[in-house]
Amino acid sequence: MTMDTQADPTRAPSPSSGPERRVHPRVDSDTHCVVKTRAGMYEYRVRNLSVSGALLTDGPPLHERCPMVVILRVPLYPEVRILARVVRTGSDEDGTESVGIEFVHRSDITEDHIQAALLSELERSRTNGRIADVLRA
Repeated sequence: MTMDTQADPTRAPSPSSGPERRVHPRVDSDTHCVVKTRAGMYEYRVRNLSVSGALLTDGPPLHERCPMVVILRVPLYPEVRILARVVRTGSDEDGTESVGIEFVHRSDITEDHIQAALLSELERSRTNGRIADVLRA
């Protein structure tokens, strides 16, 4: 099952109305994603995730404001497809190159799916993956 927000990677999202704001809680995760841009498809590790965006690592650099479709792959949860754009790039204190992205929600349903995926990932991380073992049994 895949959640699709009718994303069109050829259409740039509208610019944000102000500076980036981190008002939603972020979850450190073991999530991966696929990013589709006009230049191609790339895989990234999602270092942390919130309803409003994510921090991506372990992938090629992207340009700021680059429009994209992100396919989130949260363990034990259906894929979520959403429009996004790059809001910042750089390297962390440990030297890891990262890409900060902002999701462009087209509906409350998409936000609800990401919130449910976040809760699922939070529960899985709190049980050190044991919940995954129980569900697979």
